[in-house]
Amino acid sequence: MDDLDKLMQTLPEDERRAVAKRADELVAAHNLRELRALAGRTQEDVSAGTGFKQTNVSRLEKRADMKLSTLRDYVESLGGTLKIVADIAGKKVDISGIAERSRHSPKL
Repeated sequence: MDDLDKLMQTLPEDERRAVAKRADELVAAHNLRELRALAGRTQEDVSAGTGFKQTNVSRLEKRADMKLSTLRDYVESLGGTLKIVADIAGKKVDISGIAERSRHSPKL
């Protein structure tokens, strides 16, 4: 059992249902624009949180491919944390560390 499971068990049933409902909403996002909308944020909010220009945020939301560090910055600007999990032969391995950005990598 992980820490999240332990924490969830301490919550009252109505709060657990609310958390599960919100998690289901976030899982239902199919692209960055939907994720941003579910988080209740604007492109300007993302721009301020990432340092990207608002026009670049708009372009980013339309892209199918991007650097993991860029995706991590975007998710963090929404107040989230990017987690990357590889499922190999039924074993889940957290490889989120590969999304760490270099101090020297330029922003969009």
